[in-house]
Amino acid sequence: MEKLRIYQDALKLVAEVYLLIKNDTELAKDFSLNDQLKRATISIVANIAEGYKRTKKQYKNYLQIASGSCNEVVALLQIVELVYKAETKSLRDSFNVLGKRINALYKVL
Repeated sequence: MEKLRIYQDALKLVAEVYLLIKNDTELAKDFSLNDQLKRATISIVANIAEGYKRTKKQYKNYLQIASGSCNEVVALLQIVELVYKAETKSLRDSFNVLGKRINALYKVL
């Protein structure tokens, strides 16, 4: 599983989200928003990993959840940008691409 490129890319995005929160002192104080953002981001990686050793049908279900979490992260990043004026477009674009890649993986299974 660790060799899956999509898994590695999702892990990198987790680190980027944590850096965003760490580097924005106001956002870092908003515990509910940054907690939800962290949880949704981690959910993507966790569902890719958890489904990997399951049956194809189960894996597809986990990928659907991971895709939904990508959408959730994009929405939360929009809120971060609106409320805290933090630039999140590049990160949102990365999560949108990741979501498309997860959906493509789902379709080939």
